Amino acid sequence: MLNFIIRIDFEGLIEKEDISLNINHKKISQTLKVNTYQDETIFLRHRGSDNDMCLSNLNGQKYFVYTSIFEEDRKIIRTKLKIKQGVIISDAELMMALYLQHGKNGFDIMANGFIFILLDYVKEKVFAFRDHIGIRNICYYMNGSSIYLSSSFKNLYDLKNKDFTLNITKIENFLNFNDSSTSNTFINEINKVPPSYLLQFHNNKIEISPYLRYKLKKNLIPPDAQVFELKELLKKSILIDKNGNYKKIGFLFSGGLDSSTIISFYRSFKKTKQDMFSFSAQYKNLSKDVLNLIDESEFQNEINKYDDVNDIFFNGEDESTLSNIDFYLEIVGQPFFFPNLYLSNKAFSLAYENDVSLVMNGNDGDTVVSHGYEYLFELFLSLRWFRLYKEILSTSRVRKQSKKFIFKQIILNQLSFGSFINKSAQKKHLKGITSSNHSKAIEVQSLLANYYGIEERYPFYNKEVIEYCLSVSPHLKNKDGYSRYILREAIKGIVPEKIRKRVKKANLAHALCLNFVNKDYKIIEDSLRKPNLVIKNIINTDELRNAWDNLKKNPRKYATRSTIPSKIFSFIVMNRWLDNFNKNN
Repeated sequence: MLNFIIRIDFEGLIEKEDISLNINHKKISQTLKVNTYQDETIFLRHRGSDNDMCLSNLNGQKYFVYTSIFEEDRKIIRTKLKIKQGVIISDAELMMALYLQHGKNGFDIMANGFIFILLDYVKEKVFAFRDHIGIRNICYYMNGSSIYLSSSFKNLYDLKNKDFTLNITKIENFLNFNDSSTSNTFINEINKVPPSYLLQFHNNKIEISPYLRYKLKKNLIPPDAQVFELKELLKKSILIDKNGNYKKIGFLFSGGLDSSTIISFYRSFKKTKQDMFSFSAQYKNLSKDVLNLIDESEFQNEINKYDDVNDIFFNGEDESTLSNIDFYLEIVGQPFFFPNLYLSNKAFSLAYENDVSLVMNGNDGDTVVSHGYEYLFELFLSLRWFRLYKEILSTSRVRKQSKKFIFKQIILNQLSFGSFINKSAQKKHLKGITSSNHSKAIEVQSLLANYYGIEERYPFYNKEVIEYCLSVSPHLKNKDGYSRYILREAIKGIVPEKIRKRVKKANLAHALCLNFVNKDYKIIEDSLRKPNLVIKNIINTDELRNAWDNLKKNPRKYATRSTIPSKIFSFIVMNRWLDNFNKNN
């Protein structure tokens, strides 16, 4: 539960400060105590333990450190620094020692989310590191000789007496689904340190540079050994609470391959007694034809039937993101694209009600492991068409879809001039993992989890797991008609066969479109009636209005292979945020 804001000014202008944390928080307890540190150079306000910060004088050098790390990495750092068992050392002192002994290369051992901020008083420099995938967030804003660093956009956006301007280019990219940036925000003056990057502040200048890259290598060990290693890495990344520090463990559980892997591994290999809670959405009141496309209960029941799993269901039809958009914007602070955020919100609220403070999330296991379509595409570009035909034939049989349809979806729809330049399946896999979608989703979901006082973990985003999946032999990612073949082999005997061999997933766009009509009707109508002028200069709102009129008549038609629901969602979120921006400025 990371929440901090720091102001640093080497000109000694910090005497009295009025910056505050945005603690829009449901859980009121001692753990939410706000701590403050201040001297003539730095002002820090944070929610958390003093274990996260330290002030140190070493050989004539004066440092201030603020950090956030996970338990798993703490043990790894102590081992690397050869710190004896029983020696008490704070996280801030631990990270400072790692950096001072090994420089930025020392952070290569960090497998999970972290931030590390170091202030060098003598050299008048600031260093701020963000983890490999963006599990921890660092936003920054420079005002005169001061730099502000924070865990959230909203903490900076809420600064008093600051003149902020709209980032029109980002707004345009967002509305046109072309926003791939990991660094900018919808305010020109506020930016983010990208994942795997380092911010340096010196002489009133900011420099952003990468400090970490994923290691790419060829995996030359036999297929069975590759499967075994993946299984062991998954166990290591999932079984994080080996000492039983948490009495209750929660799981966001859809019934899909990723969430099923996490909950199944935990219940199979945990060595401590903990209550396990699964939080799942079900849709029971839809018409039969739609229910068949969205209902996951038959897969959820494969795991929830076990006595050691406390299964908590909620009706997905009762929830909506747009109808509660002001609540989400208050927490996130800026526009976001997360149509199904209502599922996470309901799960977190139920976890809060059941006093579950740690929740496991299977976000983007499909991207990390890879469906293996890059391999099929590589076969096509390399003219290995006989092998490609065999794989498409197997896929056709497993999925019960025509070979022509599969070829179109996997090959033809991916063709572009640039695709001929780089044929490597591995590098295409890397591109998917390093896209901005991951850090954006984590940021939004983490802010929501923080609201309920919940700590989230993302086992598939463990750096060791990511690097291993990048190195897996491409032909093991899609084989015998099964995507993510190596994962299916690694979870054999652990995840129920019905789930392990499933090849289709629920299409939640059906619920989204129905919610538009049944729950979000008023906000959509009102917004289309009064679109913000900024938006009117970017997109054709009359066309969007016509598309909405058509969707109202036949929601099911727009739930598959249509961009209209996404356009409506993005428009409403942006329109609402811009209206609030205009009111407050």
